[in-house]
Amino acid sequence: MRVSRAPLQKAHAVKKATARTIAQTTKHTTFALKNKNIITDTVRDTICELVATHDVPVSSVRGVFGVIADCLGIAVEGDVSTRSIGRVLQEADVAANVQMVDEMMEYQGVTLSGDGTSHKNVNYQSHHITYTSHDGKGVTRFAGIQHEVNHTSETQLQGWKDVLHEMCDTYNTCMAGEKAVVDPREVVSKVKGMLTDHAEDQKKLVRLFSDWKRTCEREVRGECALAALPPDDVIALLWQTTEGVITAAGGMEAWEALTAEEQYLRSSEALRQLKLTIGQEKFNGLTESAKESVDFFIWAGCCMHKDLNAVKGGNTRMQSWWAHHSIDGPILLMNRDNAAAALGGSSTAQARALHVSQRGAAKALALAGAVFRHKDDKKGQQDSIRFFLEAHLGYFSPWPDTSNTRYHSNCDGACEWLVHQDLYIIYLGIVMDKKEARTHTNIEQNVFAAFHCNKTKQELVCFGAWGQCISHPYFRSVRNSSDNILDLGPLHDRLIAHVRTLVGDVELVFGADATYETATLDGKQFERPEAFYAIQRIAQDTEKYPYLRPLFTAFLEGALETLLRFCREFAPDGTIAQLSPKKRELARMNSTNDANEGALGTLRVSMRRAPRMSLTHFNARLKYKKNQTGTYVKTSLGPTARKYLRKRARINDTAGMERKRRIAQVEYDKHVVQRNREKDQKKKERREAAAAKLAAVVPRLTQEDINKMRVAELDLQIRWHRQFDSQMPAAKDLKGKKAPEKRAILAAAAERLSSGEVGPNTDEAATIQEIEGHDTTNVGALLGDSNKENDL
Repeated sequence: MRVSRAPLQKAHAVKKATARTIAQTTKHTTFALKNKNIITDTVRDTICELVATHDVPVSSVRGVFGVIADCLGIAVEGDVSTRSIGRVLQEADVAANVQMVDEMMEYQGVTLSGDGTSHKNVNYQSHHITYTSHDGKGVTRFAGIQHEVNHTSETQLQGWKDVLHEMCDTYNTCMAGEKAVVDPREVVSKVKGMLTDHAEDQKKLVRLFSDWKRTCEREVRGECALAALPPDDVIALLWQTTEGVITAAGGMEAWEALTAEEQYLRSSEALRQLKLTIGQEKFNGLTESAKESVDFFIWAGCCMHKDLNAVKGGNTRMQSWWAHHSIDGPILLMNRDNAAAALGGSSTAQARALHVSQRGAAKALALAGAVFRHKDDKKGQQDSIRFFLEAHLGYFSPWPDTSNTRYHSNCDGACEWLVHQDLYIIYLGIVMDKKEARTHTNIEQNVFAAFHCNKTKQELVCFGAWGQCISHPYFRSVRNSSDNILDLGPLHDRLIAHVRTLVGDVELVFGADATYETATLDGKQFERPEAFYAIQRIAQDTEKYPYLRPLFTAFLEGALETLLRFCREFAPDGTIAQLSPKKRELARMNSTNDANEGALGTLRVSMRRAPRMSLTHFNARLKYKKNQTGTYVKTSLGPTARKYLRKRARINDTAGMERKRRIAQVEYDKHVVQRNREKDQKKKERREAAAAKLAAVVPRLTQEDINKMRVAELDLQIRWHRQFDSQMPAAKDLKGKKAPEKRAILAAAAERLSSGEVGPNTDEAATIQEIEGHDTTNVGALLGDSNKENDL
């Protein structure tokens, strides 16, 4: 029997071994995208790497898997739809939010930075968070770009609130049961500073955020104090608060008449105020040093903007130098319409064309940028000028991006102009001769004329000298020194001192023996030595360029005045100068706002490449790439957390956030329009009332009647005379004048009217037009609402 079964057993064993071998071989030659119809974590990580890190289009991800599999000699099993890939990217966005809260809770202090831009008439605001890691290095995390309905400071603050609350809500849900719940107010209390540009709306944002931080801290402190009180004391305080709410509502009947929602809102606000009151009382009991530590919050302005505004201030002062010394400035660079008006228009049109047209190096550089390197790559000379320069120089020498007004582009453009002026003039001649008409366009003619204007060239030298001696050395110092802007106070002291030195002696730049050791801020080699040599050649020809030195002195003085204003945070008696090293580390901020400006630039480029890309998808890609979220997910999130990522991504994907933000923009625009129309209607009613009152005026022509009038009546009579009497002073010239002075003015007007020298205009439309031409702040005075003195 056993012998008879042996062949069958042998055949069965061979079959099992063969099946096992085939299974093992198949396992190593097949890559499954899904396991039990769920995309595996490995595939999810790979999708994020391909799309976010390597910019693979979503529609090409499946194809990339296939190409790689073919290269490795294996087969791909399963498929992944573009919708699934989009959700995988949203998981990365959720993970990045969890990551940032997890990291922020490890440190005692973080700082924020932001910047805004508009794209296709929609406002976008970028957000970054910075902190000092345990190894002492600065870490900056991208917190996303938000669509905002406007660019006011209040809206920007609300944007930060939304970002921080969303991050904490996501973290608490994802880490439920694993880590402690994070209160968004605790995160706000950790914020020690903010980096922005120097615009007034940003400074207001800093003040608003500082106030919000203090409110959050006091509220949390009050909650802790309430929790520590005996139960009877807590009940007594709550009862007292409840009585106050009921009394404020108008009594028990009025309170019961309120809806449940309104009662809840009022009770919540009252409880919040109670916490704030108790929290403030506890805060007041702290020592002064403890108070300062709790409320510590500091602001710093981007270093790139400091130089940008310094150049602007220098140019403004340089432009005014010509008029101040009664010297005709550089050649006017008129646009086509103004040029035509100046040649053949009426005297009024000619005067206007001359008045509005610009001149000088900055205008010439902007026009040259539009000709040689227009920001629209379909306009201007673009590659043609690059090929021409390569043929003559042996290398590419692109025109700086003055058409886009990049940082220090004007200074670099001036250097390029000075170094290769002859070649650009030759090229402009080629451009003209290539055309059938053999003429320049108006903009080309302006650039050509500016190249031949010695006064424009002297202004260009000022731009170039500033760039080589100040801008580039300053940028090098900023980027090569500490990456914490709070440590750059000594650098800015040296910057201001060096500019002062150059103001006192411009020969340090223009002298025949000038060197980079004394001319530049850092005493290092010029960024572009050949540009400085060109500047030197021009500076030695004082007969041809007689205004160069006083112009550069004016430029330096204007730049210095601007720097002193834009570097106030580094003043010797300022907050930053008094900070301890520990607080500097606690409030670490980048020296520039490049992170936010770069993110906004990436957004604009991405939306041009993929116009239908959602903002959520863009944020997910950039967060994953910049924040190293992939590493965090692999090392810090377990199966439960990753399951939550998938769940939250599905919720976000079906929430319709893109449509909601578009609707919010439309609703806000409608609100603004309605508000403006209501304002216009009120102004119209006031103007009509003012016009009616003015039309009913009976002129008082005798001195006796005039002496009896009060100030409001005098103002009304003067307005009536102003309709037809050109000798009547303007309303702005009457501000601050006393009643006797106004009576004298009115008496003179009455005399001119009585003598027939002037006469009223009876055209009612003209009367209304005269009233409408006045500032609405004066309409109240016309209606008798003047608060001026009314003594006799």
